[in-house]
Amino acid sequence: MPWVREDKCIGCGNCVKACPVPGAITMNNGKAKISNNLCTRCGKCFDVCPTQAIRSNSENPALRGMNAGRPGRGMGRGPGRGMGRGMGGGSGRGMGGGRW
Repeated sequence: MPWVREDKCIGCGNCVKACPVPGAITMNNGKAKISNNLCTRCGKCFDVCPTQAIRSNSENPALRGMNAGRPGRGMGRGPGRGMGRGMGGGSGRGMGGGRW
């Protein structure tokens, strides 16, 4: 998902004009804002931004430490063991052998 580095955005509106999805990019207080729900990730906004303010998710500091952009890793999972199979080696979750 592209995001906007507001400190680099000059509010030119080129991204809004280039975007094929109406409403996916809007101007908010003179800065571009990308809607996560509407963006199709076509990349046209990247091509037209004169200051390269539109960045890829892998550069988003808000997502660091959440395995963003790493193949085979889910977004937002973060570090930790989760609710995997545990150490029991059997079926089910945790060490209870699959019975709750």
